[in-house]
Amino acid sequence: MNVYYMKAWEKEEQLFYHVYQPIWNLEAWDILGYEALIRVANGNIENVESLFQEARKAGHLYEFDTASIKNAVSHFLFSRLNKELLFLNIYPSTILHDRFKYFLDELTSQFPEINGKIVFELNEAKEEDEIWKVAELNEKIQMIKSYGFYIAVDDVGKGASTFQKIIEFQPNYIKLDRYFAKDLAFNEEKQQIVTLLANYCRNKMVLILEGIEKEVDLAQARLLQVPAAQGYLLGKPQKFL
Repeated sequence: MNVYYMKAWEKEEQLFYHVYQPIWNLEAWDILGYEALIRVANGNIENVESLFQEARKAGHLYEFDTASIKNAVSHFLFSRLNKELLFLNIYPSTILHDRFKYFLDELTSQFPEINGKIVFELNEAKEEDEIWKVAELNEKIQMIKSYGFYIAVDDVGKGASTFQKIIEFQPNYIKLDRYFAKDLAFNEEKQQIVTLLANYCRNKMVLILEGIEKEVDLAQARLLQVPAAQGYLLGKPQKFL
């Protein structure tokens, strides 16, 4: 691995940056929060996924993942967006790292304005399938909540075990895979599943439907009383100026 990339957490400004995609509250019709999405600044790495794969191979995934989180927090305009949440992707292996608690202490000390405004999205990767079975993960997730942070389970409905994770981890938010948003208005089976999940989540957690790209599907989601949604129709990922 190139030394330049091995030192990514020391040179994050040169190597990557973040854009922010809005997540809309469909009931109040205002912005619930933003998801931070990493983008590669140097064309030598083809995509974002390979960026993390390189860090994993070098044994520095924890350092790179936490550097990404810190970068996303530091560029988010908390002062202007005083009520919106910031959704941050995180690997389960990062949560289980023995230095993660110290990272949270440092993050909350350096950025006190993040109190009650951060949602950690549990990032699924095939390399970490076994980590989900580690009993300590649930303990660490409860620790995260004790800091005043929130938890989201991503890509619900895509993997076989996502519903098990919802039951075990009791997240504050669940993000329904974009598969269910595509042609939602014309697919009764998808409508039934979305309705079932919306009813299950009510008064327990917030359901967010990802991948909204057409107005007719957005209208159907609102008709089904989906509380929140995300997608290009509602806003593309952008840098804050």
